[in-house]
Amino acid sequence: MDKLAALRQSPLFRDLDRRALRDMAQAAEWVELRGGAYLFRSGQKSDAFYVMVNGRVRVHRAETEDGKRRLLIEVAQGETVGEIAVLTGEDRAADAMALRDSDLLRIGAPDFERLVRRHPGAMLRIARLIVTRLRYARRTEARDLLRNSRTYAVVPASAGVDVRGFTERFCDKLAHGGSVLRLDSSRVEQALGENAAELAGEPGQASRALSLWLNRLEDSYRYLVYQARGEPDAWTRRSLRQADRVVLLCNPGESVDDSAVMQWLKTEQLSAPIERVLIGAAPDTLPDDGPPRPSGDRFAGTHQLRPDRQEADMARLARLVSGRGLCLVLGGGGARGFAHVGLLRALEEKGIPVDAIGGTSMGALVAALVAVGKSADEVLQVLRETFVDHNYLNDYSISRIALINGRKFRKRMIEVFGDVRIEDLPIRYFSVSASLSTGQPVIHGDGRLVDWVCTSMAVPGIAPPMVRGNELLVDGGLSYDAPFEAMMATGRGRVIYSDVSRAKELVLDGEPLTEPTNLVDVPEVPKTLNMFKILFHTAAATGAPGRNRVRERADLLLQMPVADVAMFDWEKLDDIVYRAYHHADEQLDLLLAEHPDMQVPDEARTSPPEDG
Repeated sequence: MDKLAALRQSPLFRDLDRRALRDMAQAAEWVELRGGAYLFRSGQKSDAFYVMVNGRVRVHRAETEDGKRRLLIEVAQGETVGEIAVLTGEDRAADAMALRDSDLLRIGAPDFERLVRRHPGAMLRIARLIVTRLRYARRTEARDLLRNSRTYAVVPASAGVDVRGFTERFCDKLAHGGSVLRLDSSRVEQALGENAAELAGEPGQASRALSLWLNRLEDSYRYLVYQARGEPDAWTRRSLRQADRVVLLCNPGESVDDSAVMQWLKTEQLSAPIERVLIGAAPDTLPDDGPPRPSGDRFAGTHQLRPDRQEADMARLARLVSGRGLCLVLGGGGARGFAHVGLLRALEEKGIPVDAIGGTSMGALVAALVAVGKSADEVLQVLRETFVDHNYLNDYSISRIALINGRKFRKRMIEVFGDVRIEDLPIRYFSVSASLSTGQPVIHGDGRLVDWVCTSMAVPGIAPPMVRGNELLVDGGLSYDAPFEAMMATGRGRVIYSDVSRAKELVLDGEPLTEPTNLVDVPEVPKTLNMFKILFHTAAATGAPGRNRVRERADLLLQMPVADVAMFDWEKLDDIVYRAYHHADEQLDLLLAEHPDMQVPDEARTSPPEDG
């Protein structure tokens, strides 16, 4: 592609008159950028802007003192980057890094100024288009990045992995979201000639021709899946640099740190997130000598491909890495949290699988049961045995710390979950607690499952806090939107929030008092008004601002019909589940009307519950 044709593919320049377009093409210079390389850095002089011809560039800047970055925009084919700083004359305010091997046209600031003087009308139109684009720019969600992913590199990190077999099945599941093409080196050489796949990205016309061919394929297919090799040869390196996400195939129990591919990835410092897939993981939990725990942000996610559930696990993997998963967030509220089981039943009936789940307080427990693989009926049975048939919350201590010591409940949770760790669960999970030490919510996405379920359910004043280091952690229900924000940050797909926090207005019956009065001095206080209800309403009252934020951004906010349920109304279990099921059933029908792709085949569905 010549420079004139490259400019014509850009919406910003395609309508320029012939003379202005020709002058701009003459001023432009080719720039070839490898995946992971920076186009420019914050603080540098703004000496040029760029037109994206092939590839993708991400623009981000540091927002906080700890160096966390805020994504500003991803620049794709035909778009421009760096033009604002050129127009204002200011230094670069952000970093721009190539997500994959990219070809761009560079137009220097002095050349642009000459073009403005020579073609003022054309340049004014360009400036107006830039301002319009900025005006309608919106917040970029993490899931937008996943949904925008178009290229995946599948690469083995362990010996003996059937890369082709995996890639073919992965493509089959990915095709539910759009057209897919599997690319290996032989297909490239069939199209472009012998040794074409061995072009490692050295600057030059041949490498650019390969990039252009790959770019045309990307225009023709929703997804491209690069089938790489276990050694970082030229084709594997090209595949990894072209990928929006890397799918790393591993055997359970093996460290991947010493593999040739991982060593190369560390050296190159590519920006593409890495999804680790454990092939042949045990059906329920990983073995005791399971894989090393992820350190920091080394892996965007760890996924299991279990021998007895390969079809379901592969389908879940495809949904999660493409941002098409279903993510549940379950709120807290004591017995009101039984309503989550109604939602689970409605989802099962409609054939909507859960791909990621998190929660707080009772929602953390229900979510954990789902994450270990239990069905709605099995979740209901555990809840019935734990809260209705037995009372594991009656080990009263009346200490200066809490009303109960919590040991009976913890022992029960160990019976249910054993020693399983969160990072070993087949379904992505987290729970939320609140730190009394910092006043901030705490997200628990790894560690022993029992520890963080119990912590998330430690209602202040009723159960003792959990101590982590020197920090005191309690029930996470004090922050309404923390679990929602945590789920949105994963970017894995559509988010449903099951809200069970709303209660009836807490007021005294009868005539209003004429003077402020201590509640203990008020005659005839209803017996139903007790310290438990006051504690519960204190937590629920903090949720109004967060609820509004969730309503604006969630795909579905389910406000369950449980306003008349008290915190310890365990005996209402079946009634709560029944009415929540019917409410969720109606709301899910509305969601499915907009997104029918959320369903799986009919054979995966279950029957609705009988009237109760």
